[in-house]
Amino acid sequence: MEPSVKTDSGKSDSNLLVLGISHATAPLDLLERLYEAPNPLDDLVSRISAREDFNAAAVLSTCNRMEVYVEAAPAADSTALAEMLAEHTGVSAEEIVPYQYTHVSGDALRHLFQVASGLDSVVLGEDQVLGQVKDALERSQRTGSTSKVLNQALQAALRVGKRARNETGLNEAGRSLATAGLAFFERLVGSLEGKTALVIGAGSFGGVVLAALRRSGLLHVHLANRTPDKAQRLAETAGGTGHSLEEVPGLLAEVDVVVSCTASTEPLVTREDVAAAMAARGGRELYLLDLSLPRNIDPAVGELPGAVLVDLQRIAREGNGDDLSAASVASAHTIVDDEVESFAAAQRVARATPILATMRTTAHEAAASELERLAKRLSSIDDRTQKEITQSVRRIVEKMLHLPTVRVRQLADAPDGAVYVDALGKLFAPEPSAQSAQEVMV
Repeated sequence: MEPSVKTDSGKSDSNLLVLGISHATAPLDLLERLYEAPNPLDDLVSRISAREDFNAAAVLSTCNRMEVYVEAAPAADSTALAEMLAEHTGVSAEEIVPYQYTHVSGDALRHLFQVASGLDSVVLGEDQVLGQVKDALERSQRTGSTSKVLNQALQAALRVGKRARNETGLNEAGRSLATAGLAFFERLVGSLEGKTALVIGAGSFGGVVLAALRRSGLLHVHLANRTPDKAQRLAETAGGTGHSLEEVPGLLAEVDVVVSCTASTEPLVTREDVAAAMAARGGRELYLLDLSLPRNIDPAVGELPGAVLVDLQRIAREGNGDDLSAASVASAHTIVDDEVESFAAAQRVARATPILATMRTTAHEAAASELERLAKRLSSIDDRTQKEITQSVRRIVEKMLHLPTVRVRQLADAPDGAVYVDALGKLFAPEPSAQSAQEVMV
């Protein structure tokens, strides 16, 4: 089935606009409330793209960011996006606005490419965001909320993200959030060899955590899940033991390390649970790692003596990309910058195409009109001579158009190509519908 793409809206001079809120700007509790919104994201995307000033929309939603990308008219107000996001999530616009950021045109495209490359993640280089960008693209297509250029921008972001990882050290150093979180955790705890751990969650995230723990030399791992049978099956892959969630409070008194990674919207480990466990531990510290959003472990646990709690916000603040070389990050940024310019150049050339078509049509129509006038005045000319004249005039027109056509495409591809494309548009003034079909957004 072909993806659904909105037809041209007739708007001119469209811009790519992004409004977002992320771990870099907002507290974790606010991100949790945005992430917990009960309404389907399909509804939000459809409502945004239905507005007169937003021709297309895509929403990127992850555990540490919420971003809305739109193809916007020049006069579009980002305030409307904040209000629609507030209505969708139930979080007031007054709470969102202080932490939001907006980018327009090339800056918006650059931000999208950086996000897809893992350069704007909690953990530099993490690769899960690529799947989330793909989800945003598919959601926009599914709801008929995308446009040709927004579609191209999101697909380009996927390509750029892969390039940044495959052609720089990000591919080797970049890790999933789970793996990176555990690495940061080990710097606090020390070696996990000989220790026992409790993993809460038997989903795909839990499987990644379990695999990482297995490589760390743990003595034993317990795995708890809502479905004990599923917990047991996954735990057995690491020689561990499966449990139900009801057994978690009792296990807290026994293990050295707790890692929680579920999609639960309520805390699974409370302050009271940990307080009771600490009383039974005889002074032994308990290390807890919460990789979930919404958080699975009550933040108040970190206030208890002997309980060391690490969550996504702490990882972002203290452990972001410690093992990534400056050269790898710089190389990834260079790839992003190059791809932004390449995309912009391609859009400028695309914008020039209908203008060139109009230029050629105008020239050929003028030649045809003159040939028709000449034929009426020189009716005595035989068909063969008339055909020769017609072909000669058409060849002259083609030769006159050839060099300008080639040069316009070359100039449009240059960094300052928009100047030449704009000048060409003013000279030949194509119809708005023709120009807007290939509108430049960067």
